[in-house]
Amino acid sequence: MSTTDQVALEWMDVGVGGDIHRVVFAGVPTDTRLSVRERMEWLSESGDGLRQLLIEPPYGQPSFCVDLLTPPEAEDADAAFIIMEVMGYPFFSGSNTMATACALIESGRVPVDTPDGSQCLRLETPGGRVDAHVQLAAGRVIAVSVEGDEAFVQRADARIELPGIGPLTYDIAWSGGYYVMVDAEQVALSPEAAAGAKALALAGRIIEAVQGDFDEHHPRLGDVGRPRFLHWMWPEMETAPGCLAATGGTYGHPGVLWDCPTGTGTIARLARRLQQGRLDPEATLRNTSPAGTTFEARVRGTGDVGGYPSIRSQVSGEPRVVGECRLRLSPDSPLIAHRHLAWLFGGLSGLIENPVRTDTG
Repeated sequence: MSTTDQVALEWMDVGVGGDIHRVVFAGVPTDTRLSVRERMEWLSESGDGLRQLLIEPPYGQPSFCVDLLTPPEAEDADAAFIIMEVMGYPFFSGSNTMATACALIESGRVPVDTPDGSQCLRLETPGGRVDAHVQLAAGRVIAVSVEGDEAFVQRADARIELPGIGPLTYDIAWSGGYYVMVDAEQVALSPEAAAGAKALALAGRIIEAVQGDFDEHHPRLGDVGRPRFLHWMWPEMETAPGCLAATGGTYGHPGVLWDCPTGTGTIARLARRLQQGRLDPEATLRNTSPAGTTFEARVRGTGDVGGYPSIRSQVSGEPRVVGECRLRLSPDSPLIAHRHLAWLFGGLSGLIENPVRTDTG
């Protein structure tokens, strides 16, 4: 079979906090007549086989994250991307934004302004515009700080009853996806046990119980789906005035505890402190996962989203390129039929061979 009959997917794997983030550069058709959110919704409804292909064996595993580059809709954005994870399609993600910014710079798709210093990439997600501040040394990415979605608590001190466990108190926070925030000490869970089979099963039970009683809508974005993230929280310590340190683990439903604490999980913790009236206006939080990796979040300001007190924040991590891959797929491959991926071979406009805008100042 000629290579012209094949599709070649090209991506860069970027490690952030111990987790692989797969930034897809080329090979996926996208309909640019749709908004970035509508492209995400099309993928989730009709093109979900792509997500499955990239995060499941033989080419991936469920803890992998995927960031699909797509042409931006916002006039002030350099590029746009759609996030895919085990739980589906988040509207925003801190670690995925870090990975995408890193890949754009390290691949040369966005030129380096200065080899030593900071460079701002203006990115667009299905949830809106975000800024990624990339720190460079000798032309290589060493850290990325992300200013993302406003975070707020939409349901506080809620309770569910779990058979065999009893009553459980939780909060619902939005930080790019709905998070179920749970104090781990309620169920006597240690960080060391959080990735074990029993803890993963318990997190799944909690998520499904909360989903059964969930009817919230985002005040600005509307229907964004049910909670699919759970953040286990262990006690916070104040190491200096306004400086907090904590251990937190993020579960994605079904069955994944990520090695990184996640940017959105870290931001959600700060939003929870705001709702409780315990947030210093210039607070920082160093949130360390049970696997031992740390993100740092800093409050940038406060606001209001639909009557809910909100925070604007910046979360930082250290992405690193793991490798680059090119996967050729033939239309008669069993994977194409199994994943319903015939659409990769034509029928949509706007291939993402050049998803980065070149006409912005």
